Amino acid sequence: MIRIALTQLTPPETKEKSLENIENYARLASKNHADLVVFPEYYMCYYKGIKPADEAENIHGGYVQTLEKISQKYKIDIITGIHEKYENRIYDTAVYINKYSGISSYYRKTHLYDAFGFKESDLYSHGNGPFDIFKINDFKIGMVICYDIRFPEIFRNYSLNSADLIVIISGWFSGPVKEEQWLNLVSVRALENTVYVASSNLVGGDFTGISTVADPIGVIINRCAEAPGIIYSDLDLNRINDVRGKMPVLSQRRPELYRLK
Repeated sequence: MIRIALTQLTPPETKEKSLENIENYARLASKNHADLVVFPEYYMCYYKGIKPADEAENIHGGYVQTLEKISQKYKIDIITGIHEKYENRIYDTAVYINKYSGISSYYRKTHLYDAFGFKESDLYSHGNGPFDIFKINDFKIGMVICYDIRFPEIFRNYSLNSADLIVIISGWFSGPVKEEQWLNLVSVRALENTVYVASSNLVGGDFTGISTVADPIGVIINRCAEAPGIIYSDLDLNRINDVRGKMPVLSQRRPELYRLK
């Protein structure tokens, strides 16, 4: 089993405030016996008119080093978003911090939010994963970021490579039926892959919130409402095995017939 803590927070305007909040929530999650605490996309800092290039750091820079110290201090793993600078490019990146070994995995946002009148590719370069899977307790976990949820291939890739849980960090922008879209997408991605899907979202201003957990049959088992906060969910591998015994869609695939381009 694994206990995850998902935060739903308003955007911090400075890295200092971000790290202060992360420490406070890491302390709280640790006291509540969570194995992992998750923070939203853009949580390094976000404000109107931000240029991520002005705030970006190397993945082993001071911001991540502080995350490592927080993780070690409170004996809890952390996933959060950073503005990453690498080889003169800026990436929207999720980092996984292990309480024993520090930064252990990362994921650069693959699909940028060039939709609904927004052009994220003006701010970031497209990432190419990597689509690593790491373990916490017995759970195999993959990471994606926000707009990636609209691309089912990435979730199927993780599930076929034995992921049990896919964590989404997100700044889901508000708009017509966007809340309904989010809940539907989280539910369907879990259902079609018979995995857990868990998200941590920004809330307030431009953002919808709805940090959410769906179980392997697509049921929303936990979620935040309209305010900042934190929710805890206990996930069980036996639930995955039970659902796959009833609904073995992964083993029933016929990939020799599919033509994907």
